[in-house]
Amino acid sequence: MGKKVGAGARVAGRPLWSIGAQGLLSLALVLLFLRLLQLRLDSVDIEAVEAAFARVAGWQWLAALALTGLSFHAVGRYDVLIHRHLCSGADPAVAGRAGMAAIALSQTLGLGVVTGGLVRWRLLPRAGLWQASRLSALVALSFLAAWALVTAATLLLIPEAPFRKLAALVLAAGLGLMLLSLAAPPLRLRDRPLRWPNAFTMSGLLALTALDTLAAGGALWLLCPPGEALPLARFLPAFLLALGAGLVSGTPGGVGAFEVTLLALLPEAPEAPLLAAVLAWRGVYYALPALLGAALLARGPARPAPACLPPVAGPPPAEAGLARQGRLALLDSGWLAGRTPHLLVGLLDPFAPASEALPRLIAEARAEARLPCLYKCGARTAVAARRQGFALLPVAREAWLDPQGFRLDRPALAGLRRKLRKAAGLRITRPATLPLAEMQQVAQGWARARGGERGFSMGRFCPEYVVGQRVYLGWDGARLVGFVTFHEGPGRDGRGEWVLDLMRQAATAPDGTMQALVLRAITDAAAAGVGRLSLAAAPLHGGPECWPARLAHRLAGVDLSGLERFKAGFAPRWDPLYLAAPSRAALLLAGVEIARAIHRPGRLPRQGARSPPEASRSS
Repeated sequence: MGKKVGAGARVAGRPLWSIGAQGLLSLALVLLFLRLLQLRLDSVDIEAVEAAFARVAGWQWLAALALTGLSFHAVGRYDVLIHRHLCSGADPAVAGRAGMAAIALSQTLGLGVVTGGLVRWRLLPRAGLWQASRLSALVALSFLAAWALVTAATLLLIPEAPFRKLAALVLAAGLGLMLLSLAAPPLRLRDRPLRWPNAFTMSGLLALTALDTLAAGGALWLLCPPGEALPLARFLPAFLLALGAGLVSGTPGGVGAFEVTLLALLPEAPEAPLLAAVLAWRGVYYALPALLGAALLARGPARPAPACLPPVAGPPPAEAGLARQGRLALLDSGWLAGRTPHLLVGLLDPFAPASEALPRLIAEARAEARLPCLYKCGARTAVAARRQGFALLPVAREAWLDPQGFRLDRPALAGLRRKLRKAAGLRITRPATLPLAEMQQVAQGWARARGGERGFSMGRFCPEYVVGQRVYLGWDGARLVGFVTFHEGPGRDGRGEWVLDLMRQAATAPDGTMQALVLRAITDAAAAGVGRLSLAAAPLHGGPECWPARLAHRLAGVDLSGLERFKAGFAPRWDPLYLAAPSRAALLLAGVEIARAIHRPGRLPRQGARSPPEASRSS
């Protein structure tokens, strides 16, 4: 197969003794259930079973084959959804083909995670053994969870079905987990993200599981000899419960466990015709797919689709430095982007023409089972988004100025001059070596006074982060009382751009400290020939169309008017910024998830921690 199992007597990430023990357990269960089935069949007339098998008509075989094909189509899409959840980048056609082959063989041979992992390892060219085994485990666990919900819903919908109280509890627990995907904060384990399946993935898995199991049950029901089948409403709950018993038993094809459970749940059914149908069904639903899966396995990996388009050329924005905090990424599609449970968010304007970058972002979001969204994009990008059918909502205004034309003696800057006089004794420095311990004390005091720092599209203090920025420090004598940091970039016209990021000051800082620090940066930018200095965005808080942003920031205790007054004191130019999403409902979802990501950002990765895969530049 071109791949070797590593040393250490491990297969699929598990020690050989564990696999051997599971194999022995499966064999013991097979023997146990076969013995139970034998005891049950002692009173069954084998000749009657053979006669019933012979009465299955040709159209029944064809219908069962069609439903089997439908079931395995859903099985293949199941793998595609899991790949999207893992952001593996696998070609959907290759992933679906591998999933169908893996499940066809593993459900027949038993040891599902091990055999499924080995088959996927063979058929997925870019997957290692550990990745393929992890994928198989996730498929198995998610299928069991989805099967439980589908079965519970079926039991509740059919009045005469058994175990209805238990089904109600299972369904309530499942709905609670789905709500958790909307409300739970991001989880991390050893500074790596633990991505809970979002509502899109969960609903897709449930729909595919329902299609898969109902088609499988329909195939068995249609194979019952004419005139011998029970009503479908009576047969289906028993089939789903028997299927679960077979899955939990771990025996190849659920053999023994499935039959014993089905016969026990359908005591009124004629045993010979029912067993004849099960025998025919095992041939159609297990043996034939296993043969096709073996053929695919022997053929080897399919040729993947042509590689995606090359990375978009162009300099990234100055704010690309935010990606160093591990929550954002520079995508090959031309965006500084962040991820929330249900969104792939392109921040600001792309560093490529929006007409090229936006379709790529949409495709990347679809490949991750997320919705595309734009946050704080400019007017031109917003126009391109509207042409793609996106809904728009103004959410902020960016304040910026041209350092070359900035003059402090203008009448519009009278308020700024008053602030600067109050901070006349402030000493401003830009040292080569930063006093990180003192800066951290100032930042921590500032955060405590304001209920914590904001995140996602906003920078947070971290020593490893600020050393890569342009930093100005304000001193009152020998005591640090405040600092500001700026992102630096080439700018849209190549003349350079600085963007204000962190503003932190101590409670004892004199009035006007922040204004003095920013003015020093403007002066240095003018001397360096920088063409644009951005004071960053101020959220909108006026007008009826701004109520979502206003409400979110009011609940978070953010003083929008004070932030806007500070920036307005420099008499900047103001550019509108927009939130864009595929629909108005998606706009609402985007507002909720982005607000949560900003106001509840979670802790930063610890020093020296490797960035998560989703935070790297990727296609």
